[in-house]
Amino acid sequence: MLSSLLSRRKTILVLLIAIYCAYDLMVALYTAWDFTTDDAYISWYYARQLVSGKGLFWHVTLPPVEGYSNFLWLMIAALVIKLQLPLVSSMKVISCCSLGLALLFLYRLARLFCSPLLSILPVFLFSHYTGVVWWAVSGLETLFYCALSLALIWQCTLAFGYQTVGDRPWPNRFSLYSTTHWIITNMLLLLLSLTRFEGIVWIIPLVVFIGCQYLRAQRGLVFKDHKRLFLWVSTTFICFVLPYLVYFIWRLIYFGHWIPNSYRCKALAYGQFLAVDFDYFLFITPLLVLSVPYLLSANKDCRHVLLWLPSVLYTLLLWKANPVVTYGLRLFLSPFALFSILPVLGLNQLIQYFKFFRWDPEYLATVLMLFITWFFVPGNDLNHLSKSVAEYNERTQNRMTIADLLNRKAKRGDSVLLDDCGIIPFFSREDIRFIDAQCLNNNDLTKKPFKNDLSLYADYLNSKVKPDWVITNYYPMESRGDYLTDLLYEKHFFKNYQLVSTLNSGFYLNKNQPQGKKMIDFVYQIFKRVNKPGYNGSLELESQEPK
Repeated sequence: MLSSLLSRRKTILVLLIAIYCAYDLMVALYTAWDFTTDDAYISWYYARQLVSGKGLFWHVTLPPVEGYSNFLWLMIAALVIKLQLPLVSSMKVISCCSLGLALLFLYRLARLFCSPLLSILPVFLFSHYTGVVWWAVSGLETLFYCALSLALIWQCTLAFGYQTVGDRPWPNRFSLYSTTHWIITNMLLLLLSLTRFEGIVWIIPLVVFIGCQYLRAQRGLVFKDHKRLFLWVSTTFICFVLPYLVYFIWRLIYFGHWIPNSYRCKALAYGQFLAVDFDYFLFITPLLVLSVPYLLSANKDCRHVLLWLPSVLYTLLLWKANPVVTYGLRLFLSPFALFSILPVLGLNQLIQYFKFFRWDPEYLATVLMLFITWFFVPGNDLNHLSKSVAEYNERTQNRMTIADLLNRKAKRGDSVLLDDCGIIPFFSREDIRFIDAQCLNNNDLTKKPFKNDLSLYADYLNSKVKPDWVITNYYPMESRGDYLTDLLYEKHFFKNYQLVSTLNSGFYLNKNQPQGKKMIDFVYQIFKRVNKPGYNGSLELESQEPK
């Protein structure tokens, strides 16, 4: 009777935490819904090119370049465009549904380690982090990828016979090995590898986990059952290796590069060293400390590597990444979701050491974990979210203004040198040829002689390309422009250009009132080349004063 009452109380507590998580997420998603990152439009631009029969080309007159990093997400966007559904809202709905699935998969995975009450705590921890909501509505594949990674680890553990805590234990776990779950595992690994380039690295946690299982079981795993071993190896070849090999060979032939531009340009950025790794380490340090009791315990099994190894792999992958691409832990959300189980296990392990507690230790673990999450993990501050969306959308509106200006004033076939290649190319005329000032969508910057030599490329722009329009970025608070822009100024490139428009965006010093002094943190300047044949005079200067 007492046991039933305690179980009922825990169930109610689980439901209350789940309801709070759902409410917090829905309100935050509604607040941030109008945010759409500029980078999302890059993938959608390629998707539209594909649907219109132009292939995966940045521009039909230029060589193919792999400027996207999310092939499967791009294909989903292409399907949405083909079905003539509203693109932005459809992709956001898919992302938000992916968030819901990710939380479900995280809970089901945690249930393989602990009770329902403790299993809801990683869900609370992960959903509480403000970066989850920010990237869920961004239009990018972040939460879709996160859901796939959580499903992958969950299905892999099920494939090797691990049961939900509380289920009737079997005397021999090997009898619970599931070929069905192994098939799903391989299909999920394929989807991960197609969604993002680095998805292939999720093989490593699986291989380490299987190797650990093999050693722990005195080599008595599935490998002694030769029939099942052959079946599982064949499954891996058919469901993962063969289709991924076909995709890899296709993209190698199509684009001519082993590594996508997105990784080479942003994950191997010049002058960056452990910047994003340090940020991630600072963020998870309190959670890592809580995880130590579990990681040092003698009774843990091989599954622990599936929870922390992805974080290690991503710190290695992103050791030279540009901090801009990992804002809000964007690329770390999948490893972080898995890692969120560890502090719960560690805290529970620590409490188990104290035998003098007369009450159920799960209640204490729950209270402490809720407090630690609220104290150490940045949550969904609605006022901050609203301000951030408004500030970003001001820059988005400036991008739309630039696209409108080019549509009205650019001649047919004009070339435009541009750094922010997202919204502006997407909403501009198709005949305008955009030259990406970064290497993301610029084939010239991916090969010699311009690879890793922007100074030489600046000379090339000045002497050979001579773009009709140049749109520069300037950061007043840092008193600098982009590196290529600064090089062009040094080479007196802009003496042949006239300033057509200046567009500013920024934020108010008083966060609580949309008035008072405004700090300008970003400036667009639009230049038009004036010394080309057919130029008939000056253009009227358009400007936007700080509001």
